[in-house]
Amino acid sequence: MKTVIKDFNLVDLERGDIVTGQSMVVVDGQVREFTTAAVSGESFSLRGGFVLPGLIDAHVHLVWEGQSDPNRVMLSEPVTLTAYRAARSAQRNLAGGVTMVRDVGGPHGIPIALAKAIDGGIVPGCHVHAAGAPIAQTGGHVYTMAREADGPDEVRKAVREQIKAGARFIKLMGSGGAYTEGEAITHTQLTAEEIRVAVEEAAAAGRKVAVHALPPKAIQTCLEAGVYTIEHGALLSEENIATLKRTGAFMVPTLAPYYVMAMWGLETGVPDYAVAKSKQVMDHYLGSLKKAISSGINVAMGTDSGSPNLPHPTMPYEAWLWNQQAGIEPLAVLRAATQVSARALCREKEAGSLKPGMRADFGVYKTNPLEDVTALHLPRAVFKGGRKVAEAGVVWSVSLIKKGGKS
Repeated sequence: MKTVIKDFNLVDLERGDIVTGQSMVVVDGQVREFTTAAVSGESFSLRGGFVLPGLIDAHVHLVWEGQSDPNRVMLSEPVTLTAYRAARSAQRNLAGGVTMVRDVGGPHGIPIALAKAIDGGIVPGCHVHAAGAPIAQTGGHVYTMAREADGPDEVRKAVREQIKAGARFIKLMGSGGAYTEGEAITHTQLTAEEIRVAVEEAAAAGRKVAVHALPPKAIQTCLEAGVYTIEHGALLSEENIATLKRTGAFMVPTLAPYYVMAMWGLETGVPDYAVAKSKQVMDHYLGSLKKAISSGINVAMGTDSGSPNLPHPTMPYEAWLWNQQAGIEPLAVLRAATQVSARALCREKEAGSLKPGMRADFGVYKTNPLEDVTALHLPRAVFKGGRKVAEAGVVWSVSLIKKGGKS
């Protein structure tokens, strides 16, 4: 099927400016070409909207929906209901301009099955790059939805189980975090040997490893073991940055959950322990993100969407936080949310840019996001594979921007 998309302003993230006067030719869901010549075929006018490649959220939990205590909700309900929630999360991401997500952990094989259902046209939603169940030590971070494993042999088996189930990558829990009671954000989890075995086993099957790691020691151990992405990385050290630069590994920050829990968690029913630890994280996180961006290391954009008080999608709000709270310029924000996230998922040949041969996944916005990233909260339309899949809407987090607040 051939479609000609006309009358738009293309946000060119390579050049950092706007390209006008072109038409986008889409054939069978992929960009065939951009041209100024007249092209026959079914046409669609975007009425001067600003076209941006579909956002790619490199860190979500689709089984959670942003309740004040989403893990408690998940544990108290039937598995089938959780699966329906995950499907709704994928649909909401797509409607908000997020055309691909990397799901970094969910139980019962739900994210993996959902990815297949979406790709097979069974249910609508964004593309899902799924890890399956995260692997944690016994009693480790968010152990209630993880595959607990202790010792190299058991970790190896756990990795093989996730690969057998269809995981696109492997997720490990390498440190404590905010949203698990009884652990500190500075606690390291899993040994260096356990992490090395996971990386080795994943690589044998052509998979990468992502690790939840907040403190410097955990981050360094993971990087030296060969992991591909560091999730959160809130307490980043200079040694960590040097190793990230040397190895080419990615940092995937997620400001939104910690910021929102620290700011408004107590008044909205988030568990006290999560609020207290989120405040500890925010004492360091903005500085870590600024250092990471200025150093030139690979920094993708994640959100932890689904976490307490973070309904899907969270990408527009995360982008706003990077810009308004961390002072990162819009172009760097938009590149992280598209091109760099695509590379973190190893899917840069199909997503993250609008070039010939790539998927025609994009959002259309009323105003120029290079001038103000708040524009991401107001998609005029969303296209997936060159087909319009969502009408104009307002992303929920506009209300948080109006509340303001400083960390």
